[in-house]
Amino acid sequence: MESIAIQHLTFSYEDGQPILNDVSLELPLHTSIIFSGSVGSGKTTLLKLIAGLLPKYGGSCSGKVAIPHGQRIGMLFQDPAMQFTMDTPQHELEFTLENLQVPHEEINKQVKSALSFVGLEKLAQQKLTTLSGGQLQRVALAITIAMKAEIILLDEPFSSIDEANRQFLLQKLTQLQNENGTTIIISDHDLHNYQKFSQLVVQFHNSKVTLLSHHDSLMLLENANHQHRNRLTTKVPPLTANIVMELKDYAVSRNQTSLIRPTSLNIIQNKITLLTGPSGAGKSTLLKSIAKLTPYQGEITYKGQNIQKIFPGKYYSKVGLIFQETNQQFLNVTVGEELLLSLKNGHNPFLTRKTVTELLAMVGLPDISQRIIYSLSGGQRKLIQNLVMLVMGQEILLMDEPFTGLDHQSLQKLLALIEQSKQSFPQTLLIVSHQLDYLAGVVDYHLNLTNQQLSYQGGSQNESQY
Repeated sequence: MESIAIQHLTFSYEDGQPILNDVSLELPLHTSIIFSGSVGSGKTTLLKLIAGLLPKYGGSCSGKVAIPHGQRIGMLFQDPAMQFTMDTPQHELEFTLENLQVPHEEINKQVKSALSFVGLEKLAQQKLTTLSGGQLQRVALAITIAMKAEIILLDEPFSSIDEANRQFLLQKLTQLQNENGTTIIISDHDLHNYQKFSQLVVQFHNSKVTLLSHHDSLMLLENANHQHRNRLTTKVPPLTANIVMELKDYAVSRNQTSLIRPTSLNIIQNKITLLTGPSGAGKSTLLKSIAKLTPYQGEITYKGQNIQKIFPGKYYSKVGLIFQETNQQFLNVTVGEELLLSLKNGHNPFLTRKTVTELLAMVGLPDISQRIIYSLSGGQRKLIQNLVMLVMGQEILLMDEPFTGLDHQSLQKLLALIEQSKQSFPQTLLIVSHQLDYLAGVVDYHLNLTNQQLSYQGGSQNESQY
């Protein structure tokens, strides 16, 4: 058998509505395939079914997913940190190969080869917790290469990384497919620049799955390229702008390597500021500095007061952080419990008057209040994460990759909610994102972090320049 055969497959979580309903499909081996569809349409679910993670670890299933005998499967999760157990790339790879019972004398050779393939030789001994999203994705890919997976499944692998890392990983995946005949299946919302990688698209919609024709696949990919050409135009903040935060000779390092050189600049009150830059440049570190979660040099002030001198309880009532990894945000088990907790403690009058069902509808989600948060797709968890923190209503909201895993419709709904909320409850938003689509007219100012330097941008920008 030269295909992954899916026969009359129906799958649902917690006896709810089927995520996939009577799906029959054949996915050819030794090729590259793209899964496309809206948030919650079943892309991640089908990947996990192919990987054998479902229904083993949740949900109920009928029908069949048949994998050709002997095919080793490797899966890269949307949040790669979820699949690591060791402290460094070197140790993670060694641990993986030991579990696969690779002879001890072969392990070091395979580890070096895999890290070299993804360009991470110099980071082999660096702590995984200090790596950027793009670097973590490279580690995850190195693991699948070292384990010699014949089928590689990738769930939204590029949503939190810059364009250069995206193109690098696509190039490496294409090389794997061409040289080794590896079967590669990628779930993605952003389909730009995929023509050289694959012209085979599987569309997910209303619990159904369709393998598009060659012509329809090309049309979809070409349209994605056109949409990605959106450009962002901003102005440098005026000298008269109201300042809510000030960085004074701020600098930060990691592992004795400078990330941001000493710099002084202001964050403007009740405005939306976008922060861009290459993966690993230090954007997340800057947000964590402002949130008092990582050490730095210099001084950060909130309304003129050094943040280190502000009592934590008082400070965190004013400053909130949306983590890049969604699972770090949640305290409860179900969606309803998480949102009710925010409604109870939140201060955003525009949102605290809403019910859980109304909040979900505002971002285009059905009533999934009884669903376990960790059973949701990455895009659904990201929407819940944004809702939770917008309801909390801190004066300053730091948002680290808040659009990860969101299709264009979901992104537009979230941006519309942010705009509506700001009209009645002004907030200062500092957003880290590589995705600039639909941000024109939403973002007030644009900070860029490149070559260890932070600066406000003026004029027309495109993320692929960085």
